[in-house]
Amino acid sequence: MLFRNSFILLCCLFTSSAFATRWFEIEVLIYKQRPAPYLQEDFSLKHDEINAKNKLDLLTPALEEQARQACIEGDTRFKSNSFTDSLVSNSPHSNVCDDSVDFLSSYTQLPVTPSVKFREDTDEIYLIASSDLQFTEQKNQLERKGLTPILHTGWRFPEMSQSRAPSIRLFAGEHLQSEQSTTTNIDNDFISLVSPTQQYIPDTIQSAPKWELDGLMKIYVRHYLFINADFDISKRLETGDYEKARFSQFKRVISNEIHYFDHPRMGMIVQIRRYNH
Repeated sequence: MLFRNSFILLCCLFTSSAFATRWFEIEVLIYKQRPAPYLQEDFSLKHDEINAKNKLDLLTPALEEQARQACIEGDTRFKSNSFTDSLVSNSPHSNVCDDSVDFLSSYTQLPVTPSVKFREDTDEIYLIASSDLQFTEQKNQLERKGLTPILHTGWRFPEMSQSRAPSIRLFAGEHLQSEQSTTTNIDNDFISLVSPTQQYIPDTIQSAPKWELDGLMKIYVRHYLFINADFDISKRLETGDYEKARFSQFKRVISNEIHYFDHPRMGMIVQIRRYNH
């Protein structure tokens, strides 16, 4: 009887471990290519907006919290400029670091690596702390070659099918809309005739991309690991307009191997690793 119970317990443990969800971690390093004066690519082609039904934005909460902490420490980029805040502030130089501040839009240039706390759980998909990133040498090599990294991050995620896996939103680089709003001349006499809630905004501002890099990356498992990435890489032209280049890559990958994705405007280095909590 004792042997039979032990055998059943052993079978249960084996079955449980056999069907346990596998976890992975992905590390992503995205960099800008050097301008190519003789590049023949035509980036005038218009594309549909990058979208997905099941999206997950891990960067925004991390970057907002990073900006909030910088605001508390006195960083003047992140403060409220409202009239009410100026009345209640004890000092004209004191920052108001609450929800009245649009922390994300206050960045003129996003940090290359978002600052997040160390985590090791299976509650949800989460960003990797910078201390766990491993592409230090690759990043140094890029910088020595005169290339500019604009995003170096990673996240941990459970094995998911194509239908269940979320598309992770990634964005990086300059805040182009803030640059446009400070350099575009607007007719103030015309604005004075419009109510504040219906303020006129030129089409060039309405259609301006928000960030230099913006898009989605989806990783799923179907016998093998697959990466499906779509990004828009935008730059401002001398005319004041914006030019978007579409980066679209679909690739089957092998865990623990380092994979390179190339484009005239950007490059991406990716590694997916098995992760045991």
